[in-house]
Amino acid sequence: MGWLGAGLLIASGYGWGLRVSSRAASAVPLPAMLLLTLGASVLGLGLVIRAFLAGQDGPLVTGTVGALGAAALAVFTTGE
Repeated sequence: MGWLGAGLLIASGYGWGLRVSSRAASAVPLPAMLLLTLGASVLGLGLVIRAFLAGQDGPLVTGTVGALGAAALAVFTTGE
């Protein structure tokens, strides 16, 4: 379950990076996107922390660093 949490963290980081970097009006309003990414982040973080407490440290490191990297990738590679 920890790797599922890492995937959720990375996906929410990428989604938030896309939303922050878009200049055009989005089909998804900002409050809805914030709630969606916050919910996915909290669920993912809960899963990776649970896996960490069970003795697996890979999902926690991969998920947190991957979320930051995915957000940065989304922000700096968006096409106009």
